[in-house]
Amino acid sequence: MDRLSATPIAEQALLDIANALGATLEGPSDVRISNLCTLEPGEEGGLSFLAQGAYAKHLCECKAAAVIVNLKQERPEGFEGSLLRVANPYEAWSRALDIYGTHTGWGSEAIDPSADLHPSVQLAPGVTIGAGVKIGAGTVLHPGVTIYPHSTIGAHCILHAGVVIGADGFGFAPPSKAQDGLQKIKHIGHVVLGDHVEIGANSCVDRAVVGATAIGHGTKLDNLCQIGHNVQIGMHCVLAGQVGIAGSTTIGHGVQIGGQVGIAGHIHIGDGVRIGAQSGVHKNIEAGKTVMGSPAVEASVFRRKFAASNMKPRS
Repeated sequence: MDRLSATPIAEQALLDIANALGATLEGPSDVRISNLCTLEPGEEGGLSFLAQGAYAKHLCECKAAAVIVNLKQERPEGFEGSLLRVANPYEAWSRALDIYGTHTGWGSEAIDPSADLHPSVQLAPGVTIGAGVKIGAGTVLHPGVTIYPHSTIGAHCILHAGVVIGADGFGFAPPSKAQDGLQKIKHIGHVVLGDHVEIGANSCVDRAVVGATAIGHGTKLDNLCQIGHNVQIGMHCVLAGQVGIAGSTTIGHGVQIGGQVGIAGHIHIGDGVRIGAQSGVHKNIEAGKTVMGSPAVEASVFRRKFAASNMKPRS
């Protein structure tokens, strides 16, 4: 099982899960579920969900044993798993996370005894480290850093003052009845930082709903960056200050992002992309492109438009 895309649970019979969620089971009833996983790529023995039709294209290639879908979703050619049909898939997914997922709380000690820290790790005053955390050789944690349970920090990383690794992502399910209010999505995943990662002061990297939020080897984040749940950032990327990346976005290797940039969720940014400061990115960007503006467009297009808007009319 790939821990970047799935989180293990105590094995359950799919039929029991269907009954607990009030779902109609379409497919084999003797399936066993051992993990909760993302729709793409899905995992063997996994349960995932499809809430929006825009992502139905991923269902035909999904490897999960079962997927929660709405009542009208057609079974695509190529998908061999079971379907759990419900009126509100996102709400049902939230209930599955709540019923079958686990979320470790905090102990009474600042450094949990179960944390695995290399002897060379440097801890400043005020650092808090949760259960099951792993931190590699030579990593430095500055004052006030908080590492939530089961996060993994690589070797020779630097986390500056006030950094928070592994807090819940921002996710809420709309209720079936408006008076019930928003239903919090339990985040049962974790965070993985590669080696030689540096994260600036007061930045946050949220834990995944399932699987992992991951930052690759050698990537550097400036101060006040917000990395949402299930974001995947490649190796040797550079993010300037006040960058916000919404959940489930994938960023390739060697990407450079200017300050005060906002990046929407569920998009893909290719290797070597450069994004100018104060840009707003709302769609996929091909590898090697340079974009600017809000909404972000290719730099050459942005410059032409900017120049045209500043030309004075002839008198």
